[in-house]
Amino acid sequence: MPQVAKHNDHLPIYALEAELLRHKQVDMPVSHDFCEGLYSRTMFIPANTALTGAIHKEESFFILRSGVLLVTTDDGPRRIYPGHMSISRKGTKRAGVAVTDCEVTTFHSNPTNEQNTDSLWDMYTEPAPQEMLEAVNHPTLEVIK
Repeated sequence: MPQVAKHNDHLPIYALEAELLRHKQVDMPVSHDFCEGLYSRTMFIPANTALTGAIHKEESFFILRSGVLLVTTDDGPRRIYPGHMSISRKGTKRAGVAVTDCEVTTFHSNPTNEQNTDSLWDMYTEPAPQEMLEAVNHPTLEVIK
């Protein structure tokens, strides 16, 4: 059984996220597609964009459809290319940099066939834990274990 990431493991990504939020935000258009029991979310990432992802509540498939992306993985940073497919495990939070324009798609089980994208976001992602936000905003505080 795959190990679920602990929130403490995400502290460096939250620190990066806090820094990125201090800068002008880049438009990354998202499209949504549905079929019986399945939801896909496709995002365009412009070249030279640094980004972080949300924490996943459940496993999902991740596919790089086009472009070159540097991304954190369970095995360290990797450069991935079109056609790369992986599983985002429960508890996963990643960071990356688009080397070129990229298009990524995630696939999620959707047994209720929900199509409200705000509801789907809440279903599949976790908000940042308060102790992580406090640790990033107050780096002299120790992270609660």
